[in-house]
Amino acid sequence: MTEDAPFTISVEAGFDEDGIWVIDARLSCPDGMVPPFGSSLLGLGRLALLEAIAREGWRGRSLGAKRVRVHLEGHDQVGVEFNDPNG
Repeated sequence: MTEDAPFTISVEAGFDEDGIWVIDARLSCPDGMVPPFGSSLLGLGRLALLEAIAREGWRGRSLGAKRVRVHLEGHDQVGVEFNDPNG
């Protein structure tokens, strides 16, 4: 993102003590104001966030992850966990 980007995406990932690939993701706006629900700016931010999560998912898979947990910071009610049915 450039310095004048309307939002910042940060994603960190790694294995936890149980061998689950944990992805922590965050979408934030520099001014602290979240675009209104349904706005195109919020949609673009969420799309960028999902792309970053997908990249980390593929990275985890390449490192041998069979299970993944995604945590969206600021969205504590949302948590997603996937299990590899082949693994």
